[in-house]
Amino acid sequence: MTLQIGNITLENRLFVAPMAGVTDRPFRMLCRQLGAGYAVSEMVTSRKELWGSLKTSRRADHAGEPGPISVQIAGTDAAMMAEAAQYNIDRGAQIIDINMGCPAKKVCNKWAGSALMRDEPLALQIVEAVVAAAAQHGVPVTLKMRTGWSDDRRNAVKLARDFEAAGVQMLTVHGRTREQGYKGAAEYDTIAAVKAAVRVPVVANGDVTSPEKARDVLAATGADAVMIGRRAGPSVDFSRDRAFFKDR
Repeated sequence: MTLQIGNITLENRLFVAPMAGVTDRPFRMLCRQLGAGYAVSEMVTSRKELWGSLKTSRRADHAGEPGPISVQIAGTDAAMMAEAAQYNIDRGAQIIDINMGCPAKKVCNKWAGSALMRDEPLALQIVEAVVAAAAQHGVPVTLKMRTGWSDDRRNAVKLARDFEAAGVQMLTVHGRTREQGYKGAAEYDTIAAVKAAVRVPVVANGDVTSPEKARDVLAATGADAVMIGRRAGPSVDFSRDRAFFKDR
């Protein structure tokens, strides 16, 4: 079953999550060959002074990569994030994904990643700026976030509505708060609430460890797709997952 994001059609509902140090171009291409319908790049910084570094230049290189090419960008300044969107579109990005889900301390300490969920006005400013920059090229913007900062600050539903109104065309929700990191079990009630609150496609992420679990997560959340993160490693076979979901 395909999924539409703007003018782009994704082959199926099984996606690979952006993971720093993991989802480089060769890995993404391998996952696509094994059946993943969509794979997002490692995050690219919005800090312009780092764009010439070896790490960032490699992340912005998509030579030979099959489309759609999706690039995740991270930062805390709306104007810089808009410029980062332009930078990556110039280098082949067909979808821009905004990082509001990374729980890493080195990212959150700078108020990027999931830390942006604590500053809703700034998060919305960033989204509006990136959407405006990408719209000039007809490039859709997606966003990945968590359920909230902590158990008592779960604001994914409110932000989802705001982001949809600002022009985001797909939302991915990891079923944990930033405070949880990767500990404990992912919960799917918040993802289901996000799905019920918006009309754009919603992707469920967190603890998707088998085709059967993916099926159960889709059923529990009503999500349009599942995104596989840490489970995507040397043993993963997306062709088996894709076959499992054929015609479902």
